[in-house]
Amino acid sequence: MGPKRRKHIPEEALAFIHQVACIHMNLSDAYLYLTYLYNDEKSGFGFGAYSRDKATVKWFYAKSILKCIIERGSKVCIPEIQRPEIDTQGCIECVTAVLNMERELTKTLKNLYELASNIKDRHTLRFARELIHRQRRDEDRLIREIDKLNPRDEEEEDEEIKLLREQGVEVYQEVIPRKMPRR
Repeated sequence: MGPKRRKHIPEEALAFIHQVACIHMNLSDAYLYLTYLYNDEKSGFGFGAYSRDKATVKWFYAKSILKCIIERGSKVCIPEIQRPEIDTQGCIECVTAVLNMERELTKTLKNLYELASNIKDRHTLRFARELIHRQRRDEDRLIREIDKLNPRDEEEEDEEIKLLREQGVEVYQEVIPRKMPRR
């Protein structure tokens, strides 16, 4: 006896799943480009290493999605994949572009989740739920990196401090040392 085949993926959901695989491939390229932007000694360990790992993970997700489509007996038909247009921008703009791509993926996954719940396809529903959970973490990490890259102007901070002092609030700007952990 051969391997058991699961129920075919409904045609309505299959289009969304192909789109998810395509976006994952685009994100893999975008993260790989971010790796090259963060290729100096300092950032090669922080966000540079994260983006290098993310490029590999996103490509793995795309491959596993395509493998899942084949295992369920459906035909793989990927739409045209266009290269992400981020290579002429600076770090902040690139990370923002990748964040927008991640948000597009989240939106597509939510649409897939709604469709799967309407047609009662529990395999696709579970698949979409797992990917949506991962997406939240990816978006949060990119938002933190954008915040780190956008330094607040000292003038803005000074203005905020002046406003607080005018309102009668005491502002302390001393550095509080961290306690060393016990051994």
